[in-house]
Amino acid sequence: MQKTLVMSLSLTLSVGLLAFASQGADTESNEASQVASVSPSPVRPELEKQNVFVFCPHTEGRGAWSLYVVVDKNNPRKPISMGLEELPGKNSKELTYKGVLDAQKDSATPRTELSRIDAKDFATGSLNVSENNMLSIKVAETNEGLKLTVDARVSLDDRFVVGGPNANHGELMLQYSGIYKCWQIKAKKLDNMEGLNVVGKYAMTLSGIIFSAGSTRVSRICAVDEFGSPTILMDR
Repeated sequence: MQKTLVMSLSLTLSVGLLAFASQGADTESNEASQVASVSPSPVRPELEKQNVFVFCPHTEGRGAWSLYVVVDKNNPRKPISMGLEELPGKNSKELTYKGVLDAQKDSATPRTELSRIDAKDFATGSLNVSENNMLSIKVAETNEGLKLTVDARVSLDDRFVVGGPNANHGELMLQYSGIYKCWQIKAKKLDNMEGLNVVGKYAMTLSGIIFSAGSTRVSRICAVDEFGSPTILMDR
């Protein structure tokens, strides 16, 4: 009688344990299935605009053009887009060149977007100042960075071109600096008004271009390096 009771209790306990274990396994399986079915949310890029170059008029009342790139802070080595915007009334005649650079850096400075291009369209599109066909910038992706062709109208019939297939007047690259953690314009070659290359062994970092413009033509163009030193590219 006692042996029968013990065996019955043991059998009941074993069945209960097996049922509990089975229920726990099912619960874990369901939880794992639910976790697996939830796909991770895509990480949204944290956008940052970096000003990289300025086309600065040395003419009263005119506004500078600012070239910028937009990057993801988490992956700044790959531009998302590029753009051109006007800084109304900001010129070196009234502010000095440094004053224009300071205005370019100041987020409170009023801006008017002129042109923008996404990275997927770099090969086929361009950035433009459409008024009077004043400026066009083409972008070509290379292993070194973004090779630029800057094509500016300097009179009714003439244009001044830096870069491009024939590397007219020089060669410009937009490159990411791992040291300064930002994008910079580098001149690999730059011809002065005498046609002499002013770039030495290492590429020259440029902050912008100053140009003097009248009613019908541009009379002088100077490239300005990172230290504020100008090089006259054209004078007439």
